[in-house]
Amino acid sequence: MNPVSESLAYLFSQSTVSMYLLFAIVIIFEIPRYFLLFTVGAFMNRPKQRALEASYRYKVTVIVAGHNEADAFPRCIASLKEQSRQPDEIVAFSDGSTDRTREVLRSLLARGEIDKAYATDLRGGKSAGLNVCERLATGDILVNIDCDCSLDRDAIRRIVEPFEDPTVGSVAGNIQVRNPESSLLATVQAIEYLVTLSLGKQSALVLDQVTCSSGGFSAFRKSALEETGGADAGGGEDLDATLRLRSYGWKIGFRVDAVCYTDVPVKLSGLVRQRFRWERDAIRLRFRKYVFEFNPFDPRFRISEMLHQFEFLVFNVIGAALMPFYVAWLFIQYGSFAIVLLLSVKIVLILLDLFVFLMAAYTTPYVNSIRLLPYVVAYTFYNGILMRFIRLGAYLDEWLRDSSYRDSYVPQKVHDVRGI
Repeated sequence: MNPVSESLAYLFSQSTVSMYLLFAIVIIFEIPRYFLLFTVGAFMNRPKQRALEASYRYKVTVIVAGHNEADAFPRCIASLKEQSRQPDEIVAFSDGSTDRTREVLRSLLARGEIDKAYATDLRGGKSAGLNVCERLATGDILVNIDCDCSLDRDAIRRIVEPFEDPTVGSVAGNIQVRNPESSLLATVQAIEYLVTLSLGKQSALVLDQVTCSSGGFSAFRKSALEETGGADAGGGEDLDATLRLRSYGWKIGFRVDAVCYTDVPVKLSGLVRQRFRWERDAIRLRFRKYVFEFNPFDPRFRISEMLHQFEFLVFNVIGAALMPFYVAWLFIQYGSFAIVLLLSVKIVLILLDLFVFLMAAYTTPYVNSIRLLPYVVAYTFYNGILMRFIRLGAYLDEWLRDSSYRDSYVPQKVHDVRGI
């Protein structure tokens, strides 16, 4: 009997109690978050597209900041000129670039393709660049975009529309993968972005739990940023700014139809570096800077903020921490047959991931996602095993070594000033 047949036979022979124990990880950590919650996002609160004129109620400034992006800046600026709702102002910033970026920005400014440009000799980090551009900008709405990203033609129009609600402080764009054909690793990341960013944020929007306006493409009400003090120095500036806006009472929106494309790592080493940085920053911000959101005695405490913190703690941190113990328990309990049991669990997860993927594809018709369908099996192993161990490694690295305070993504002089 082959492993798949053996796994299926074993599944159908189990008692109810044994099934619960065997699928504890799925029942506790997968079904509530990736099935029930995502179902909410799939069938509720679909955004309605307003007339184009609605996006002209505010003056819109697009901020494009980068470090050593001489080739990317002209392409990004050219794509902004093709938007159905073009920006009223474009502000570009070179953060201590050592290539030709300064000369490129000077040329773009001279030709009138951008309205303002600023360049520093010393690198200060993305937060510093965004703060400078915020002060230079004259728009009511500030749209941040990484200069190596590309936008769908209606992206700016759609990301501006939710600001019709005066309580909205920021709107996250829908970032998707531009290079899914580059490698199998890039392909499964494309599924991950579709599920966790597109469908996941749609679900979070229904529950008013959007917690990160991604740095790659997002929009902010300038008055909200001014009220909350802009971006703090250090990594994770997008999560930090969003959590601070929420703590001040601003709503965070999301537009699934405001699509931005970015390239993802094609090699495991690049993925690990990227996710270690993201996850370490999340731990530092959520459980150090914003730990007061767990404390009901703190005057800043609000139930809505405690909920998203608790959700991250349970499903990200505890879920990753328990994975090695779960695998070890299976081998201790069942010996070599544990491999068959793990395969049984994976069969269930594949079916669950298939359903979630189809929901994500249904709610994101703006992205050609059906081509990714044959890779759902690979995504199940990527998301259920590889990413859990990567997250666990990042969490341990941050808790034990405070590594986010030495991340090269932020200049060392900034770390020195911030301290630990």
